[in-house]
Amino acid sequence: MGQYDLNEIIEKIKEKIPFELKDNERSRIWSLRVIISKLYYALEYEKDPQATRQKVTQLLLYHGQFSKEEIDKTFQASAKETTKYSIEFLKQHPEVAQAEARKSKEFPEEGEKEEKIKEIKYIFPHYC
Repeated sequence: MGQYDLNEIIEKIKEKIPFELKDNERSRIWSLRVIISKLYYALEYEKDPQATRQKVTQLLLYHGQFSKEEIDKTFQASAKETTKYSIEFLKQHPEVAQAEARKSKEFPEEGEKEEKIKEIKYIFPHYC
């Protein structure tokens, strides 16, 4: 990404203007990771990790410089399972939301023996 500032690249993506990438696979993968990280953290990723992933993917596909496979691989490489649920996940899984509410209020030890369902979140390095 050498000659461009990251913010300039993000603007080019939003405006659907191609930008120059080094012509090797490693540089392309690293550049995509940095771009996805910047876009992902700029949105409401904590509340809606899957919706944020979809927004970032659509923006990059609309721009056209990266393939869906490249984007998906980048997200999969940063995927982590967690029981620290997002609002999006709890809305999609009301039974988990109810169990979490019961556990935190009246019966703190309830449900600790059960296998908890896990949410996928994405953890990227932060770039300036």
